[in-house]
Amino acid sequence: MKKKDSEKTKLANAGFSLVELIIVIAIMAIIVGIAAPQLIKYIEKSKVTADLRTMDAIYQALIYAANDPDVVQEDASVAVIDSMKSAVTLESLDGDTLFAREFKNSMDWDKIEQSEYEKLFTSTHKSGLEIYVQYKGSVMNPICMWATYTDATGQRKPDYAPSGWDDPNIDKVIVIR
Repeated sequence: MKKKDSEKTKLANAGFSLVELIIVIAIMAIIVGIAAPQLIKYIEKSKVTADLRTMDAIYQALIYAANDPDVVQEDASVAVIDSMKSAVTLESLDGDTLFAREFKNSMDWDKIEQSEYEKLFTSTHKSGLEIYVQYKGSVMNPICMWATYTDATGQRKPDYAPSGWDDPNIDKVIVIR
């Protein structure tokens, strides 16, 4: 009697058959195949959104520095602000001016250089990220900014590119205006 019970228990605890395991794996592969591309798109979109927030922080720091009453009274700072009337790189704003010091303090940076801001960007997929700044002079949006090489494909173009900056070899993606 004991032997028969042991055989029944063995059959009851036999586990999954190979066919059942293959079906479960196939169903999981289908689910992953459908979900993975959507997840990748979502992750890239969230990286670009984070980069927009970074650009906005830089934008706000530039506005703060440019509107500081002490900065406006310093001739060297006024010259730097005037240089922004044509498109310039963010790095070109560095120097021993009150404007540069105010901006760096706002961003908690030691220098205005590519290594400082490149580490803040999450959607870059090429080296050589540059941030460009152009002073437009309007009250609502005084500064236009854009960054190069900041999406997965490097192919997206913004709806606004400042005049005089039409280099087809540089992809301008993130724009704050």
